[in-house]
Order: sequence, then C-alpha cells, then structure tokens
Amino acid sequence: MYKGEKKWIFVVIILLITGYYFFLNPYEQEYFFISCPFYKITGYQCSGCGSQRAFHEILHLNFREAFHQNALVLIAIPYFSLIFFTSFFQEKFAKLRQFLIGKKTIIILFVIAILFGIFRNL
Repeated sequence: MYKGEKKWIFVVIILLITGYYFFLNPYEQEYFFISCPFYKITGYQCSGCGSQRAFHEILHLNFREAFHQNALVLIAIPYFSLIFFTSFFQEKFAKLRQFLIGKKTIIILFVIAILFGIFRNL
C-alpha cells in the first residue's frame, strides 16, 4: 500500500467517524459512546470529558454549547485539521508542520491540557 493510499483511507475513516457523531447524539444514546474512566473513578472531569458531546455540537454548528461541554475541543479540532492538511503538502508547508508537531509544541499542548483539566474542576 502506497503512502497516498494510506492518507485516503484515513480521510474515509475521519468521514465515517464524523458521520457517526453527526447522526448519533451522545446525550441520548450514551451506550454508543465511550465514558470517561477517570470521571467514573474520581468524580472529576479530565481534559477530554465532554469532548464527544462538544464534537456533536460543533457538527450541528452549536458552538456555544460545544464550548460549554469542552472548550479545548474548539481549539483542538482546527489544530489537528491543520496538521492533517499540511500532511498532504509536506514540502510546501514543511516549516509550519514541523512547528505544529515539534517537541516544544507538544510539551506546551500537554501542559495546556493538564492545566485545563485542573482549572475546569475548581
């Protein structure tokens, strides 16, 4: 399998997942969605809690409710979309892609996720 074919398989998978979250509502069909083990054990929300509901709301253009469910998702989706986009044009956007997936950026994002998880429970 060629590198280009793998990217298109990834695109199809993303489209299937997007359709899943568009047509199934995490509020109403909880048994179709993964629940957070951290929340079940501790009662505290992790950085990812509410992200499935937020993604569903984003797909229905309800950004206010998405922000309420998980504000970090509103930042993460454009970020990961940019990484995905630059993967198709690696030569043209090499510096931007290196910045987006560089070691310093990943550490900063990790710290942001940890701080978000702490502050959302205060």
